[in-house]
Amino acid sequence: MQAFGLSSDRVIRNHVFLFQGQGMPAVGMGAEVRGVSPRSEVVWDCASDISGIDVRRLCQKGPMSQLTQTRFQQLAVTTVSVAMFEKLQDSVHIENAVFAGHSAGEYAALYAAGAFDLETLFRSIVIRATLMQEMAENSDGAMYVIKSIDRATLQRYIDGQTWHGPVQIANDNSPSQQVLSGNADDVRALAAQLQRDGYGTLKLPVNGAWHSDLMVPARSRLYEALKGLPIRAPERPIYMNLTAAPVDEVGQIVDNLSDHLTQTVRWRETMEAVYREGYSEFVEMSTRKVMGGMLAHYAMGDQMTVSCFPDWC
Repeated sequence: MQAFGLSSDRVIRNHVFLFQGQGMPAVGMGAEVRGVSPRSEVVWDCASDISGIDVRRLCQKGPMSQLTQTRFQQLAVTTVSVAMFEKLQDSVHIENAVFAGHSAGEYAALYAAGAFDLETLFRSIVIRATLMQEMAENSDGAMYVIKSIDRATLQRYIDGQTWHGPVQIANDNSPSQQVLSGNADDVRALAAQLQRDGYGTLKLPVNGAWHSDLMVPARSRLYEALKGLPIRAPERPIYMNLTAAPVDEVGQIVDNLSDHLTQTVRWRETMEAVYREGYSEFVEMSTRKVMGGMLAHYAMGDQMTVSCFPDWC
């Protein structure tokens, strides 16, 4: 028999809720929120029903070769982070919250902000992940993290070369971390040059070139699919990656999600924007402070505090 926790009078007030995107799968992921809460169990059930995949088994047993595939990974990460958010609400009351999600994490953030119901969340992330998997299989793309470099400096490197295919900045994660994306041969060559020039590089374990022009064929298809879903105006503020600003119109949400397939994740600007609005406390829907860890590299990093799911549950 399952033992489920009871709600308490604890409050998370004036926090920014962060939701991870693709890139951190692990066999066994989500164990903290399987069989522990009626609210989180509904999330697992809905994810499996909509996708036609046993998401509990996928997260618990993998195999890793499956979890690293985009169409499975985005579904798994979304399920776990939203199950954590629902379990969290068994333990605390959430007041005056702001939401943001990194790349695919934006879909979970839209759910938490009230723009998606649970079924719409999983229909939309399955559509996105399937399209991106298809684009990856029909193109030769790669992504590399570049460390100790800012966006303007990396852009100068890109502008100074002639490319065989698209090479773009996929993620502006912090003042000292960027992500390159695009044609695999060109991205590898630029990463090698940056390494020779003293910058750290790390190839990401993804099978496509997200947030680059290699995703262009999927953009209109995602737009048409999202237009047919019952998306609502958010009930709580959500900052979106494309604009690094809060969005409250359904049409703008659909436009942003579609255009974002080929455009930069403006995460640094997003974090700076919420800080300017007076938010300095962050809670990450994860067992580790991955996005929160990047905040240490911001100019105002010492004025920010970061917690994650286990700190509250």
